[in-house]
This record gives sequence, structure tokens and C-alpha cells, in this order.
Amino acid sequence: MERAHAIGELYRRVLDALHEISSSDHQLTRLEELRSELREAYAPLMHSVRVVVLEGPSATAVAAQAVLDAALKVNRCLWHITRGDADARVRFNEVREAYLRCQGRFVESARAAMEAS
Repeated sequence: MERAHAIGELYRRVLDALHEISSSDHQLTRLEELRSELREAYAPLMHSVRVVVLEGPSATAVAAQAVLDAALKVNRCLWHITRGDADARVRFNEVREAYLRCQGRFVESARAAMEAS
């Protein structure tokens, strides 16, 4: 949960950069910085998901994998934004919201699994 939350926080910072930085050069610099932070945060998330998949109940494992898959989509979309794809800006919000929904389902599943044990 902690790893998924950290990724979600970085996505919020991306939105801030998209909305608050008017200079395209400064915005691109900030987005590249955030992409770097996301790359660093992705590996621990991937490791944590693997642990859940190997050790957790199947419903929680499926929910954890969905978080990882959704993160990959958001990260790809951010890459497209930094390459100048105007449509990617619109898609970013959509895939970010999908990530947050997956994260919410994972948290619910993990809590239910902990309560059941």
C-alpha cells in the first residue's frame, strides 16, 4: 500500500506541473524530473506486488497486479506527454484516475484479507 501511495503522490505532482507551470521549457524539465522519480519508485512497487502475488490471497494478488499494470499505463502516458503528444495530456488524467481506482480496490482487498486472517 505504501508503494502504491508513493506512486499516486508522484502522479499528483505531475498534475500540479501540468496545471501550474506555464513555461513549456520549465514544465518539460519538471516532468522529466518526475519521470525519473517515478522510475525509481516503480521498482519497489514491482517488488512489493511480486511479494503480494506470491504470498497473498488470490483476490489481493489480482488487485495488486492491477495497480502495477495501471502504473505502467500512466508512466507510458507521461512519456508521451514529454514527447509532445497533445492527446497524451487528456489521456493522462484518464489513466491516472484508473490507477487510483485500482489502488482503492487493492486497499479494500488487502484490508479484507488482513481482517480475515
